[in-house]
Amino acid sequence: MIENEGRAGNPSGPEPEESPEQPRAPKESFPLGRWIILLLVPLIFMLMVMPTGFVVESPGPAFDLQDDFTVRMAQTYSSMGQFMLTAVSIQESNIVYHLLAVFDHDYRNIKETDYLGKNLDSTGQTLVDDVITVLSQNTATVEGLRGTGKQVSIQGLGVMVVSVLEGLPAFGVMNLADVIVAANGKPVGNAQDLRDIIATASGDDIIKLQVKTISQDMLRQQEDSSPENIDLSAILDKESKEYELRVATDAETGRSLIGVALRDYFTYSSEIQVDWNIENVKGPSAGLMMTLSLINALTPEDLTSGKNIAGTGEIFLSGLVGPIGGLPMKIKAAESRGAEIFIYPAGNESDLAGVTTKMKLYPVATLQEALDILNPH
Repeated sequence: MIENEGRAGNPSGPEPEESPEQPRAPKESFPLGRWIILLLVPLIFMLMVMPTGFVVESPGPAFDLQDDFTVRMAQTYSSMGQFMLTAVSIQESNIVYHLLAVFDHDYRNIKETDYLGKNLDSTGQTLVDDVITVLSQNTATVEGLRGTGKQVSIQGLGVMVVSVLEGLPAFGVMNLADVIVAANGKPVGNAQDLRDIIATASGDDIIKLQVKTISQDMLRQQEDSSPENIDLSAILDKESKEYELRVATDAETGRSLIGVALRDYFTYSSEIQVDWNIENVKGPSAGLMMTLSLINALTPEDLTSGKNIAGTGEIFLSGLVGPIGGLPMKIKAAESRGAEIFIYPAGNESDLAGVTTKMKLYPVATLQEALDILNPH
């Protein structure tokens, strides 16, 4: 029988040689740094991406408008000072912006329902902003030409719905950017036409509205091919639809209403060509400063008097200056760019509570009031 050498319990076999004990391999552990990364990545993602139901407002650009348009078929004049456009930046808020707004007053969070309205129609709001931007440029051109005695004609195409008021007949029926072209069989060329027709109705009367829809595809094609000359008549659908609304009565004023805010939807024609080239600025609030810039370019007298003048305000074909949003942020943007004078709508007076600035602030209700401030003689 063969026995294994060196096996324990075999007295006749040789004693095994003792060898040093081999060290055990340490157990692998997960580095602390990796744990931290694994925890931070989803946390950062949540802070940056998770929706909060708010948008954040902050100071936007402030720049001289006078280099951002061209005039053809008319004499133009240079300026020693600036007419500065001011804007605000609006973007979807997140938890980081919420924290910033607590410590940094350059950020302000606004509920989406306050910014977009109760219907939260972000697509419709984008379309309204795009079209109002074009209408604002057209209105500034018309008022600038009129203000310098130039000939210009207007073709009213209807009125565009820019907001729908909750609890009134149009809410849940009409859409943002609907263009009302007729009411009760009568053509509607501007907002006053529609107001006159509604005023003849009494509470519970039915009003029939003929409405056309703006083609988003046609608008995008024009923005891509000719952003400086968009034909608003060409982007309206040819076919119209009809809404029937029961007229309501305002309890305080007794006026008949349907519950929509409107903007005149029109085109214009003139021998003088004005092309605006303002990128990344949406909405109506640039209207006043665009108008003043155009008037200044078409007149030999320099309205700036060599100063840097900033401002904001919606301009209407009536020459009225309408209120806008984000006034405190626009004041901050203008002051940071060296503006000396700031012109703003009188309707925004209450927004100045707590605002401090070294600039001279001037409220105006009309274009003429702004011109009188710049040229008091």
